[in-house]
Amino acid sequence: MNHIKFVIAGALALLGVLVIGGYYADPAPEATDQESAATGGTLRIGVDGTEPAFYKVDGVTKGFDYEMALGVAEGMGAKPEFVVMEFSDLFPALEAGEIDMIGAQVTETPERKQDFDFTAPYFVTYLSFLTPEGSTIKNRDDINGKNVAVVEGTIHERYLAEQYKNVHVVKAKDEDGAVKAIETGKADAFFYDAPYTTPIIERAPIKLKESIVYPADDAPIGFVMQQGDKRKKQVDEVLEQMILDGDWLRIKKAYFKEYPLSDVFKDKGA
Repeated sequence: MNHIKFVIAGALALLGVLVIGGYYADPAPEATDQESAATGGTLRIGVDGTEPAFYKVDGVTKGFDYEMALGVAEGMGAKPEFVVMEFSDLFPALEAGEIDMIGAQVTETPERKQDFDFTAPYFVTYLSFLTPEGSTIKNRDDINGKNVAVVEGTIHERYLAEQYKNVHVVKAKDEDGAVKAIETGKADAFFYDAPYTTPIIERAPIKLKESIVYPADDAPIGFVMQQGDKRKKQVDEVLEQMILDGDWLRIKKAYFKEYPLSDVFKDKGA
């Protein structure tokens, strides 16, 4: 899922959103005034309910993006309110003023920046190659010349073209289709976002392993806000303080301990 997905522009009707607390609420009211979050108001954060960004275990809410958003709201003196919806509904909801901010592992892209503002990064995209047991793929150099499956509609195809040579792209409808391509011998590996590979490996009909994981420092992940939202400056300041105080690194280790630390955050003092 980051979910490096292109968002299809258009007015999508929000029939209802699942709000943290376990019940369906009526359509969300207009977002709070842009200044209110800094003065004890509510900060409405749109999430898509996907592990490891935002999920529940035995009724307890967890998630990397969840904890980061909590820290931001606390630093702003605001009350956080999480609104769960489909990923494709998040951008129309933000545009319509039904949420104040998106926190769902959204990668900053030139296309998205044309319509929305991104905060300072609170993560970077981690990419991975899933391979079958016995694969000769051990490092990134081994990808060249291979058949690599990607989920159609994501930007992984572009990444492959930019970062690797002589790679044949095998397009699949979804994650399971990409795994099927490996199973049938059409693909040697599946290129995807590392944070979302665990459930794919668990449900795969063949044994898969995550052979390669690396940070894409040129693909920052930030909270998404409406263009011109004055609260963005305050969010940026809180994020910087969370990094300097060690809060960011603590949360990162809780959810992504095995992932190498990106130079983006080393440079910021993490």
